[in-house]
Order: sequence, then C-alpha cells, then structure tokens
Amino acid sequence: MSMSTSLRIASLALACAAALALASPADAQRAGRLHAHGTFANGQGGVTHARGTAASGARGSVVRGGYTATGADGSVEHRAGRAVQGANGGSYAGSNGYMRNADGSASRWHNGSGSTAAGGTVSTSGAYSRSADGSVSGSARTSASGPRGNYNASTTTANGTTQHTTSATNAAGDSYNGQTTYTRGEGLSHSGSCTDAVGNVIACGR
Repeated sequence: MSMSTSLRIASLALACAAALALASPADAQRAGRLHAHGTFANGQGGVTHARGTAASGARGSVVRGGYTATGADGSVEHRAGRAVQGANGGSYAGSNGYMRNADGSASRWHNGSGSTAAGGTVSTSGAYSRSADGSVSGSARTSASGPRGNYNASTTTANGTTQHTTSATNAAGDSYNGQTTYTRGEGLSHSGSCTDAVGNVIACGR
C-alpha cells in the first residue's frame, strides 16, 4: 500500500471520528485532542469496529485511525494508518494491516517513511503470507540515512529458509556487509565483513 493510501486511511478514519464526535461531543472532544470510535454490523455477517484519533500540542500533531472487521466464517481483516508531524520539522507516515481467512491462511503487511529535521530519512515495508498448510513466505526491507551514515536491511522467507542481509556505512566511509541464514532442520549460519572508505578490509567494530 502506498504512502498516499496510508494517509487516506488515516484521514478517512479521522473523518469518521469527527462524525462520531458530533454525535457525542462530551465523550469525544478534549483540549487539543479528538477521539471517537464505533462498532456496527457489516455485510459479511460480522461486525466492524472503527476508530480515529487526532491530537496536537507543543510537540507536534498526530492523526491515526483504522478498522477491524470480522466475518461470519471467522475471517478477520484489519487496516490502520497514521501520520505524525513533529514541532521540530520531523515527520512520519505509515500503514499496516492483516487478514485471516476462514481456511486458516493469513497475510500481513506494513509500510512507512519519515524524515528528521536534521536531514535523516527512514523507510520500511514488508508483506508476509501464511498458507492454509502453515507455510510462510514474504519479505521486508528497511533503509535509513542521515549525517552519521546509512543503513539497509532486507529479510526474505520462503520454503523453510529465512535470509537476512545488512549493509551499513558510517560518516567516515567504513562499511559493514553481512548475511544471516536460517533453514528449518539445518540451523543458523552467518557471514560478514567490514571495509574502510577505500575498500581495504578492516576489523569489524573498529
């Protein structure tokens, strides 16, 4: 799901919160804060619970919201989004969700990105699924950069094997690259190395 979609989820939930607040302002409104929620029957024979919150103050503002819906067959779906703005210029927006189906299969996902007033950035995303027989597959990624260096990591899971790779570089140009692999029934393995700014191998942790 894209970041614009994340913000749309949060905005829609907030709009729902505002509508609910009009119906019960004494419960929903406080100084600098609006929160409301509601539960209703849905077309899948279950119930949906929606909520939204918006708050602001000296340290910044936040809006978040989401819903969880159940079905008569035992299925569950959840989606949520949030956006944060700090008083110092930093910001973050993201979303997440999961779904559980009647046959036992399931999936979940997340994404988000943010920035700091000092020029740092971060982004993350991932999606995993579990089939009805219990097998799991998916991947996730995280990256960050700023005045002190950068960091990138990724994880993939499929056919009983999970592999995690990491690379990081500090402000001086020293870098680390590593890989960790776990295979069901075989165990864990790891390898990694470090180099300086011109590519010479150096001791890690220096």
